[in-house]
Amino acid sequence: MKRLLALTLTLTMILGICAGCGSKPADGGGDAAPDAAAAPAESAEPEETETPAEDSASGEKMTIGMACINLNDAGLILIKNGADLAGEDYDCELIWKACEGNLDTQIDQIRGFIQQGVDAIWIDSCDVAGIVDVVNEATDAGIIVLTAGSKVEANANYNLIYPDYDDAYFSATVIGEYYKDKTGSIGLVVGSAGNLVSEKRQEGYTAAMENYPNLKLVSGMGMWDATTSMTVAEDLVRSNTDMLHMHIIAAGMSYGAYQGVQNAGGTITISTNDGDPDALDYLEKGDYLLDNVVGNERLGYWGIVIARRLFDGEAMAVDQYLPTYKVMGDEMLKFVQDNGLTEINGVTYEVVSIEEARKIIASESYQKEFNADFVPTK
Repeated sequence: MKRLLALTLTLTMILGICAGCGSKPADGGGDAAPDAAAAPAESAEPEETETPAEDSASGEKMTIGMACINLNDAGLILIKNGADLAGEDYDCELIWKACEGNLDTQIDQIRGFIQQGVDAIWIDSCDVAGIVDVVNEATDAGIIVLTAGSKVEANANYNLIYPDYDDAYFSATVIGEYYKDKTGSIGLVVGSAGNLVSEKRQEGYTAAMENYPNLKLVSGMGMWDATTSMTVAEDLVRSNTDMLHMHIIAAGMSYGAYQGVQNAGGTITISTNDGDPDALDYLEKGDYLLDNVVGNERLGYWGIVIARRLFDGEAMAVDQYLPTYKVMGDEMLKFVQDNGLTEINGVTYEVVSIEEARKIIASESYQKEFNADFVPTK
């Protein structure tokens, strides 16, 4: 087994990154973290920092097996970019495998990583229930396992999660209020069955839409693929001539869905999730109405930082939470603030401008956000 016990880290431990930013749930509510966020304003001009790898406690190179749904989706490509950058910064070798949405293939790939004796396995699971046994096999072998986005109820894995339900609930509520005086359909393009990110975003959006009986929710499955999402979106628009808006749960699928809407001659508003650079461009041009800033490069970088610190012997909570932010243009920002939508059902949402969103997802910002002084959730 490659892992060595590291010297005790002497980092200052403070609860939360910076209390008061990001999505914060009511007590016991949603899947977001309490008081875990970083202030957007601080990311504008990052200070010079030492190379993170120089600060690692063990000084030993780390090998991480990366088990993905696919590596074709625009969002997953960005996750890979961010993770690869963190691998360079923190002296980690990343071995990438994609299962193309097939559970049996993903299980075989994870077992391959176990046989290789990697130090950690990062998993974007295509089925949260289906991978439990193989996750237990990995942790029983002494391998660190991090499950990204989808919380996996195995014995000893770490979950890298973000407030999908609450974020989707916010998006649907804003759209519901925006169209509360009209009658029509709202389209929803989701990911895939069994993927908890997709299911939580669908659940949150559906729950909020129930508050607006004038709006009929119609949905389709984009399978984390832009081409499939284009076909689904086109079919939804053609089948529902009264459609007012379409929400696509991931930016990578939204670009195809946007084209599908155009193909069908739709003149509807669109929203999405992730806050990736291309989506922010659409938002700035007015093609999209609102977005949610996770930042897929930021997400990938964050996951590798957590893996490295676990490898170096740092004690962490089983569930690690990534703060998110709501982003929209000035007109929509005024609408949200005027209608008191920055707090819904006890959840406080941090709303940022497009310019602030670009700073949050910039590599120099998230490198600073998750550097050696970053305090993970406890």
